[in-house]
Amino acid sequence: MPTRCQLTHLMSPIRHVISIIRRKLVFVVFTLLLLSLMLAQEAKTAMINIKISGDMPSFGSVDSFRISPDGLYVVYVADQETDTAYELYSVPVDGSSPPVRLSGLLPTGTTINRYNITPDSRRVIYMEPSMTALYSVPIGGGTAVQLNDTLVSGGAIFEYLISPDSNRVVYKADQQTNNVYELYSVPIEGGTVVKLSDTLVNGDAISSFLISPDSNRVIYMAYWQIDYVYELYSVPIEDGPVVKLNNTLVSGGSINIFLISPDSNRVVYKADQQTDDVFELYSVPIEGGAAVKLNDNLVSGGSVHSFLISPDSSRVIYAAYQQVGITLELYSVPMEGGTVGKLNDALVSGGSIYIFLISPDGDRVVYVADQQTDTVNELYSVPIEGGAVVKLNDTLISGGEVNLFFANISPDGNRVVYVADQETDEVNELYSVPIEGGAVIKLNDTLVSDGDVWGHRISPDSNRVVYYADQQTDDVFELYSVPIEGGTAVKLNDTLANGGNVDLFLISPDSNRVVYAADQQTDEVLELFVSFNESKIYLPMVIK
Repeated sequence: MPTRCQLTHLMSPIRHVISIIRRKLVFVVFTLLLLSLMLAQEAKTAMINIKISGDMPSFGSVDSFRISPDGLYVVYVADQETDTAYELYSVPVDGSSPPVRLSGLLPTGTTINRYNITPDSRRVIYMEPSMTALYSVPIGGGTAVQLNDTLVSGGAIFEYLISPDSNRVVYKADQQTNNVYELYSVPIEGGTVVKLSDTLVNGDAISSFLISPDSNRVIYMAYWQIDYVYELYSVPIEDGPVVKLNNTLVSGGSINIFLISPDSNRVVYKADQQTDDVFELYSVPIEGGAAVKLNDNLVSGGSVHSFLISPDSSRVIYAAYQQVGITLELYSVPMEGGTVGKLNDALVSGGSIYIFLISPDGDRVVYVADQQTDTVNELYSVPIEGGAVVKLNDTLISGGEVNLFFANISPDGNRVVYVADQETDEVNELYSVPIEGGAVIKLNDTLVSDGDVWGHRISPDSNRVVYYADQQTDDVFELYSVPIEGGTAVKLNDTLANGGNVDLFLISPDSNRVVYAADQQTDEVLELFVSFNESKIYLPMVIK
């Protein structure tokens, strides 16, 4: 029989094993406890969906809405008090207080449909349905100030823009003479109105106008010197000398469209400046100077079609019938003129460029074209100064193509999200791919028979995609959020009323919440809702 000492020696390893088992059991119990707490917390922080538009009468519906740039307010239009009188309201995006009416009471059958929030999120600018008064009001509610001067009998306000620095409003109106449309500038909170445009030769003279990104100047098209010939002018936003920007136009020539560079240094315009009915592209300093032609010589019958300016203001990308009169191709040129490079690969007979986008970082151009197969639209990416073109979409099923209107580049410039009937003909689904090419990921969950993805937006932080689809029930349109690189899709809306749907949507600037309009609680009564997660907030905004 072993001695006590020998027994102690024999038991020592067993005790050691028991000690290890105890420690492991404690660890497992602790882990399970922690997991249960996490699950409880996850349950506690599940998707939350609240109505923010307040009590809506049975006849009422939200008509449209905006989210403030700081993400704190939703401004919307609804007939919330009188049937068919669509007035303007503001509500905190978190629903922490009830909506406040910003506009006055309206007569039935009228709608405020021209309203915007200032870039600094402090005020809302809106036009009366009669188009005879333009107002500025604090976004949280308060006294509305009329911005325009008294209009001549029969006069009206037709258009307005808010300066990027939120200091001024520029509007177009026949304020002094009926049917003579001129430009005026006024402080954002009201004050002295100044006329920006010079004396005009006839009637409906000013066509369109833009405010420079630095808020210093207003560029406008008008027939000032020659009746019915639109030319391009530049004027300080607080008044000053008007400068004509375009070169002398050929007989019959006119300015067609223009853009201001993001750095506010130049204006790019399209005009038949040298040959009547042959539209070409020109760049000119914003305060005036020599205009330079940007496009190469055009073939007979050729013309510039459309153009964009790169975010860094270094280049202009344009589509033109430049080399073949019936084939639209894509070109890149320095902002101040220089060597023009063609961006697309050779197009198949009958092929054409249809849409194009510049990445927010200015590095690449993404375009849709039937480049390889006539009438089959596909998605391509190319460096902005030219180089190797890569096809972004996967091989398409017979009959499939990339949807022209649903391709977007993420704000960080890294990925492209697009809609295509790529796997099943006539079934539109949502895909994500690196902008330089790579693995394509399908973002939506399996669709019900006859279901489709009908639209999407990328969150400002580039992390998620919010999409709109009849994914679970045919013709019942709901809202979903999914990581941009793929993963589990989360439904954002609550259970819908029988016959209810979600419609349009926006994502808040901080990417944290989704506000949407839907007849979620009562069929045909559109209300505003916000959907979010307490720990991770997904925020789109929707209206029908």
